[in-house]
Order: sequence, then C-alpha cells, then structure tokens
Amino acid sequence: MQYEFALVVDRDASEDPHAETLFELGEGDYVPEGGPLGNVVHVAQDAATLAAAIIAAIHLVEKAGVKVAGVQSDDLATLQDIANRTGRSHESVRLLAAGKRGPGSFPGPSLPGKPAFYSWVEVTEWFADNYGTETGDTYDRELAAADHLVRARKLLAGDKHRAEMAQLVDA
Repeated sequence: MQYEFALVVDRDASEDPHAETLFELGEGDYVPEGGPLGNVVHVAQDAATLAAAIIAAIHLVEKAGVKVAGVQSDDLATLQDIANRTGRSHESVRLLAAGKRGPGSFPGPSLPGKPAFYSWVEVTEWFADNYGTETGDTYDRELAAADHLVRARKLLAGDKHRAEMAQLVDA
C-alpha cells in the first residue's frame, strides 16, 4: 500500500544540495519544501503499514543528510479550530471544554496556554463516544502518535536512558 505523509526536517532541503539526493534516492517520491511555515519532505512510500513507511522514509531522508524532527500532523487544534471542524460555535465548544455543557470529561488540552491546543484525535473520539459522531480515522491517530514518537527520538538522541524511555510506549 502507498502511504502519503510529510516529515518535518531540520532545514529547507529544497534549496540544498540534499534535494537532488532526496529525489534520486526516493525515485521522485520524496519532495522537499521549505519556507516560513516550516521545512518538510513530502513522501509517497510503499509499505505494509504506516509505521513501516515512516521508518523507511526516515532512513532514506537521513541517508540524504537531512535530520528528521517529526511527522507533520493536524492533530493540535484550538477551541476555534474544533468549532470550525465540528460546525459548532466557539462558545458551544468552550462550554463543553469547561464542563459547563454536555456530559463532561472533555479532553484536557495537550498544550495548555492562551490559546490552549487540544488533540484533534482525542476530541473526535470524545464526540463519537458522547454524541455518536464519526471518529477520526486510524491513519490520523497513527500519524499523530508517530509525530510524538519521532520527536521523542530526536530529543533522546544519544541519551544513555533512551532504551529505558522507549519502554514508556508499552507501560
């Protein structure tokens, strides 16, 4: 099966000698893009699973000399984003998140602050459980999880406790 996704990378590989290497190694299925919104390599990768596709892509991109920092995901969403995606008003979503409307137990923010950012995957599962709406697909959930894992990989590079920290996935 062919999977399409984008890897977040440490530099603009489209204006770099690495772009040609990526194109050659990826046989045209790896397209770097850079700019003020970030640097990514768009990938179309054949593999048995999404995880296998991401692993193969990381190896190929890093073989070209570009460091992978994450997997692009639309998982983080503000209350306004949630309102837009669900067709609700901002106030309705704000009241759900505050526990002042609906059944309660709305997912807490993944990144508290002003604005707070929520996991879109968790929010869609909450709406499905409480309002019978469709859940996000497995692909979105796995892509969001892959992003967290690849970012952890970067953070723990060279750390003597990396293997122990990896066990947190199964804890």
